Amino acid sequence: MKRIHGVLPSIFAAAALVAAVGCSSTAQAQSNPMVKLTDPCPIKAENWRGKAFYEILFMFRQPDGGGIGNYFNSLGNTLPEPNDAMDARFRALNADTLKKEFGGDGVFFNGPRRLVANTVTGMSWDGCKQRVIAGIPLNLDGVFEVPSLEKFVSGSLPTYRPMVSKRTSAMIFNAGETVYELITPEGAVYTMFSLSLKTDPENTIENLPTLSKRLTLPTGWQFRSRKLDNEMVLTANADSNPPNTVVLDQLEGNYQYNAGASAKK
Repeated sequence: MKRIHGVLPSIFAAAALVAAVGCSSTAQAQSNPMVKLTDPCPIKAENWRGKAFYEILFMFRQPDGGGIGNYFNSLGNTLPEPNDAMDARFRALNADTLKKEFGGDGVFFNGPRRLVANTVTGMSWDGCKQRVIAGIPLNLDGVFEVPSLEKFVSGSLPTYRPMVSKRTSAMIFNAGETVYELITPEGAVYTMFSLSLKTDPENTIENLPTLSKRLTLPTGWQFRSRKLDNEMVLTANADSNPPNTVVLDQLEGNYQYNAGASAKK
């Protein structure tokens, strides 16, 4: 991936070392670390399918018990060590350490992850300032909302339930690629754009063909895979109305609403 304006963050799209947390000078503790989506910078990430990235969400409690916060993502940034070593760094991060460093009411670690899309273009924010945590360079990529902060940060994720993800991106899947999708009881199609190794280290991109056998779907939901005859693009806009939504499976795979896809093959 080539970086534009000197710094190339990523889309979308998530443990500081217990002993030490490395952070950039731009990532000082703040009384309110919620960052507004201003000062955008364009990105383009090519040939990223199967590559590692990491995401950390810094969340705030809402009056109704829900949560809202920023997510910081490493996709597109150069990592200092191979995937296995970076996965270990990420898994060693500690939420309490990061809350003391950056503030917020909760921290969620999204990953280790691998991208399923081939190419990503879009926007990062805050002038592409980086937070470097345990040697992992992260950029502000959007705002995320969840129905229950406590459940979210404890790891009890709201699977198979649409959640708001405010970001600006286009995720491109090449013609001939196989895509993996969830279909809601109402017929809405969600396409997987990234997978997680958090709960199952064997949930790799090479093992996606067996994913249907490893998922337990709620009543009325369907899972399918299909080979693309033509290039497919998933788009999202940070200020769209209605907002962009995503769904998680129980292995924390991420699926984005695909308005251009039909529930019928």
